[in-house]
Amino acid sequence: MVCPMTTHVGRDKRRGRAWVWWALAGAALAITFGSVVGTWPTTEPGTVVLAKAHPVRTTISSATLKSLRRSLPVRLVIPSIHVSTSVGIVGLQPNHQVQVPQSIRTVSWYRYGPTPGQVGSSVVLGHVDSRTRPGVFFELKTLQVGATITVTLADRVVTHFVVRRVVEYSKTSFPDRLIYGSHGTRSLNLITCGGVFDHTTGHYESNIVVFTQLVGVTAPKKPGSTP
Repeated sequence: MVCPMTTHVGRDKRRGRAWVWWALAGAALAITFGSVVGTWPTTEPGTVVLAKAHPVRTTISSATLKSLRRSLPVRLVIPSIHVSTSVGIVGLQPNHQVQVPQSIRTVSWYRYGPTPGQVGSSVVLGHVDSRTRPGVFFELKTLQVGATITVTLADRVVTHFVVRRVVEYSKTSFPDRLIYGSHGTRSLNLITCGGVFDHTTGHYESNIVVFTQLVGVTAPKKPGSTP
């Protein structure tokens, strides 16, 4: 039982990629480095809010933010739900739905969005379970506002995020632009299946989405530096 994560992203691969990067470009022109405060609404039609939004302020320097480059995520850690896993890559299927991670034990990053820490919504997907065992994101819906998440990038930069809210969306009204689009923030959105399980289709009827925001960056230590 490996269900599709979302059903509404991109009518075609090229157009899906184009609107994401167009939005990112617009956000890059508008963003002010330093304190970045999210502007998502607290609720949308057809949602069940599992954890309400809470404002997050950061004191990341402009120099640090400017130094963040596009670098593939390689490891995701969520201490409060005991997740520490490698990160794969997914794109779009021929039917224009988002691909699902191949393993229930690891997560995958959506390749047509920004990498974690860049301006925009970086999206990571993981399975909630299979027919025989829990998946890597089995406890995702239990995350509390303020919980910390770290993502290590291929260039050894570590990005730090804080949970702002947790929301359940019906797959029939999944807000893909909200989840995958840029809103002038440096965000990491985590997605898994949830809600009611339909035994006829073998799939869950909803998605659980965790919205987080960048709050810190740890640069890799230089060779020969003091531990």
